[in-house]
Amino acid sequence: MEQHPIPQQISSYEFKLVGNMTLKQFAKAGGGIIVAVLINSSKLLFFVKYPLMAIFGLGGIALAFVPFEDRPLETWLMAFIRSIYSPTIYIWKKVRDKNWLDLDIKSFSEGEHKGKESLKVETKDGNMVEEFIVSLPKIGNREKDIELSSADYKVEKKVIDEEIGLKEEEKIKDVEKKEEEEIEKIEEKKEIKKVSLDLKKADKLEATGKAVFGGVPMPVTPTMPNVLSGMVMGKNGKIIEEAIVEVQDDKGNSVRVFRTNSLGQFKSANQLASGKYLVITEKDGYKFNRVNVELKGEILEPIRIEAVL
Repeated sequence: MEQHPIPQQISSYEFKLVGNMTLKQFAKAGGGIIVAVLINSSKLLFFVKYPLMAIFGLGGIALAFVPFEDRPLETWLMAFIRSIYSPTIYIWKKVRDKNWLDLDIKSFSEGEHKGKESLKVETKDGNMVEEFIVSLPKIGNREKDIELSSADYKVEKKVIDEEIGLKEEEKIKDVEKKEEEEIEKIEEKKEIKKVSLDLKKADKLEATGKAVFGGVPMPVTPTMPNVLSGMVMGKNGKIIEEAIVEVQDDKGNSVRVFRTNSLGQFKSANQLASGKYLVITEKDGYKFNRVNVELKGEILEPIRIEAVL
């Protein structure tokens, strides 16, 4: 068996005329030369004739023997022509999804039976059914007629009436008990509310120090008026986090409550109404002065709150 050092095409056979020139290559080169000869024998002007002869003659030879990137020129030429006539702009149009519930009822027409034999429905004989029913085992049903005498009926009715009366009395007692409990709860709530209001009036606090503004390293200072912000620090300048800062109006009502972050800072998200406010700060293990802050519709610098103990 002859060994082939170079792989050859074995999927299809190509007839070779001379050397490695196939019949297809010969046809391409010969076709181009024949067209060039026909143009030469025509009566065209020389400046038209000779360029056409060169194009067709050399073109046929190039198509037959000059590949480009391991592909024949006819492949590139066909791809070029196909790309010219193929569309370059594609339009996408959204189509409504088909609902699987939308069925075409017309397509579901009643089909006729196409069997060789007509359908036969077996019917049971009536006599056989009766015989089967008769053959079933009989179950004796005993009917018990219970007759109550007039005296028994009266006694039973009396007992039932007594039971109903007892149940109604129990229900009435339960309702009265619930109403009394609700009244007691309402009275207790009124007393608690009254006491809490008295405590609020009595617990109105006063300022024990003066507010200090500025000198606080806040990342973002307020840009709107009546926005309260600041920082809570210890006596030695240490940052105090998770301290509770309460803001009360001149009537002692709490309007804002803040919790300082990990940097000891707090800031109001909304503007406060103009007026006088009391700032109260609380933290376990520390003691702070209560300070007054007056808002006049101006931008306030951050307030500095330092612990006294």
